[in-house]
Amino acid sequence: MDLRRNILISGCPRSGTSWVHFLISNHPDAITCRETHLYDKYIGPLKDWFDKEKLYKGNDGLSALYSESEFIENILTPLVEQVFNKISENSEVNKVVVEKTPASILHHQLIHKIQNDVLMIFVVRDPRAVYASFKAGSTEPWGSWMKKGLIDFCLSWNKYVIAYIAAKNYWKENRLTLVKYEDLKLHSNIELSKLFDSLALDYTPEMIQEIVNENVIEKLRDAPEESIRHDKRKGFYRNGKAFGWVEELSLAEIKEIEFYCKDIMSLFGYKIHN
Repeated sequence: MDLRRNILISGCPRSGTSWVHFLISNHPDAITCRETHLYDKYIGPLKDWFDKEKLYKGNDGLSALYSESEFIENILTPLVEQVFNKISENSEVNKVVVEKTPASILHHQLIHKIQNDVLMIFVVRDPRAVYASFKAGSTEPWGSWMKKGLIDFCLSWNKYVIAYIAAKNYWKENRLTLVKYEDLKLHSNIELSKLFDSLALDYTPEMIQEIVNENVIEKLRDAPEESIRHDKRKGFYRNGKAFGWVEELSLAEIKEIEFYCKDIMSLFGYKIHN
């Protein structure tokens, strides 16, 4: 019997999803890979195109051959299963397969239909800290996608968090776990233990400490090339500070972010800067 469990890690980019990914993947029962972009680049666009065909009621395309449920069951679901089988091939059947793609949360409805037994982790981080990371990353050769105006950034951050709130309304409580970056950063051992509990992963205090030590920002920067933690993009791993944004952003930037995000920020305990 295949006892494999699948875990998806998501969250607004630059919220610490990579760090959470590495922490969980260091568990001896976990197996993982780099980001697959399975839902945001493959499954999601396929479903979007199918929906457009249905909307315009054309005679061509797969929508002329399949109902929506048939398309999901016979076309999309097998592809998802093949990907997770590929990640876990040659591993023990009871391994936990961990996949991290930040945008997965934006496809929560489709994921719920295809993988209704999946465990989803959503990482939330103060939007002021996320914007500070965007601002710094946008100056790097690889960071052109982060060149956003403040309003566009706030709309993006809100979109990710609203998607999580929407998913929370109908996903089973034990299938959707919130990780608050600041809590994990300040109380790493305690919060990682809680996270492993929510994922039904066995651990000892010594294991938790070892995993935390292996994933400090300095070690991530110096990870060997053969490691999944290695990233050749200069500056990808910044300082990892929970509240570095206080010094990195101007007061005007802070206040504008708060203007557009304050209502949702308050739901997660992020307070207005004085």
